[in-house]
Amino acid sequence: MRYFLLTLLLLAGCGEKPENEYTDFIFQLPFQITARDTVAVGDTLWLTADFSDQLREFYSGNTYPVTPQNFELRSKLGLYRLAITEKNLANQPSATGDFTFINKIGQLVDRGTTNSPIIYSYINGRYYLRVGLVPKNKGVFCASFLDGWGSRNRDESPPDLSYLVPGRTADGGKRYANFNTFYYYINEGKTNFYLFRQHCLALSLSPDPAIRKGNINAEQEASFTFVVK
Repeated sequence: MRYFLLTLLLLAGCGEKPENEYTDFIFQLPFQITARDTVAVGDTLWLTADFSDQLREFYSGNTYPVTPQNFELRSKLGLYRLAITEKNLANQPSATGDFTFINKIGQLVDRGTTNSPIIYSYINGRYYLRVGLVPKNKGVFCASFLDGWGSRNRDESPPDLSYLVPGRTADGGKRYANFNTFYYYINEGKTNFYLFRQHCLALSLSPDPAIRKGNINAEQEASFTFVVK
């Protein structure tokens, strides 16, 4: 009888272990740009941010702590001249040289390339940014946010969100967060998209659902289009 019970215990211990699960996280970041569709050469468009380090996650709607101590917010701002109507945004000419940057809070780093890194100011649990964009030339322009982690070096590890464990799986395994990207929201979606689609190929209007879905945030919510006269 003793050996029978021991056998049962051993068999019970050989059951399948609960599997861990990795859940993609997309953090949502709100920004404001001076809400105009037309400005003059020499005017200043102000790019501002003021949001908590408790970031909202796109899929779940829950908020999670994202501080400089455990995760680096990397963002870039791309500046484009919309000059080729049959080309998408990535294939439009760079417009960084058409603007002067005024850094008041945080910084927009002018490296002379299309995409300029953003450095936030972090104070008392909040991220701040206030940067002026002063156009030097006439034209139709687009300011577009990009995930700065998307262009990390090959030898650089991806962002580590292992400090976040958003619950358990159905069989008791741990559910880990896996960083996917950022979604940016300018002026709560008021981005002059009508100008964008007039002067640029809008992939977010593609008849292909996969292409359309993958570009809605990038073109309609995270990009701001304006005319300089």
